[in-house]
Amino acid sequence: MKKFLLYAICVLVGITTAFAGPTSCKILYLIPFESDSYTTPYIKECEDMDLVRSYQLMGFWNGAQMAIEEMSQNDNIQFDVIVRDISNNEAKLRKILEDTELMEGVDLIIGPFFGKLFAVAATYAKQYQIPIVNPFTNRKDFMKDNEYVYKLIPSLEARPAMISFLAQQTNAYPIIIYGDSTDKDKEMAAYLSYFRENHIAHEITPNASTVVTRLSDYKPTIVITFYDNPAQNLIISRNLLYSKKTDNLTFVVPKSWMESKTYDIEYYSKLNLHFFSDYYIDFEEEKTKTFIYDYTQKYGVPPSLENFAFQGYDITLYFVTLVTNELDLDRVKVSPIAFPLSFDKSPDGGYENVNVQFLEVKDHEIIPSGY
Repeated sequence: MKKFLLYAICVLVGITTAFAGPTSCKILYLIPFESDSYTTPYIKECEDMDLVRSYQLMGFWNGAQMAIEEMSQNDNIQFDVIVRDISNNEAKLRKILEDTELMEGVDLIIGPFFGKLFAVAATYAKQYQIPIVNPFTNRKDFMKDNEYVYKLIPSLEARPAMISFLAQQTNAYPIIIYGDSTDKDKEMAAYLSYFRENHIAHEITPNASTVVTRLSDYKPTIVITFYDNPAQNLIISRNLLYSKKTDNLTFVVPKSWMESKTYDIEYYSKLNLHFFSDYYIDFEEEKTKTFIYDYTQKYGVPPSLENFAFQGYDITLYFVTLVTNELDLDRVKVSPIAFPLSFDKSPDGGYENVNVQFLEVKDHEIIPSGY
């Protein structure tokens, strides 16, 4: 009995020590800093910096470092981090991925960021059995037959699916599309394909006056526009406002409308304007305020969606947590700041984020739609 108790105590001590010890994680970042072709950009306004690729992706890397430091301190994780500058040089990428010494023990690959090279890297990730994260493309072909791929941007088909659900909930049929049926717009094509395949009642018209005649004083109406130029925006906006029939309107527009200098957010509130976005930040959240303060103190500039700082932080925090929890999605209890993540496994391959952000302008603010 004494021997048994001594053995049990030893086992218990061993288990306790194992769980108390640090977890390790080796990450390979493949980030397009474009250092090989970097030239000093002409900067006239502060906002111009957000258009410089190297500056944008340095923000991503800075955000990633914030997450690494946080998990090192709070979760006792030991990191081995490798960063390589990969843009569109396939030979350079293959040389990195074929370096067996470098790839030994890699737990996670983040990047490449461009679709063509990501497809190449995904093949190696499958061979090595390493989870690989695609941050910024909605392409899904590289997910096929590869359960190690995680695609963060929902496919375009997720948007008409949400609009169809909204129409079903409110009986807002037919859905009105303000656009040209011969237009080659990729997103519009995705909507039309989804509506036709799923027998969703819809109409297409290039005429703003016709859109107005379809509005009702009492019945909900969904109007979607894919036009993305000031003239067309002004035409449909004026027609809708002058109609005074916007109370039951859900007006879905391209996200780029939010960046327009033609109108302010008060004007958009009157239009019941909605749009899809890959990201959403609640600046009133305490975690967001803390991150902005810490990032600004550390790097001397504030984080933004344009410099990808929030995305770098969110992606690193989420996927390191996933890796250290044996790729069990149910055990990941991370609340990203700007990049809401909820994954579904495709029947024949990898994982896709299905958390589509549908936002609205209400009371002069941009908030998640309360449909």
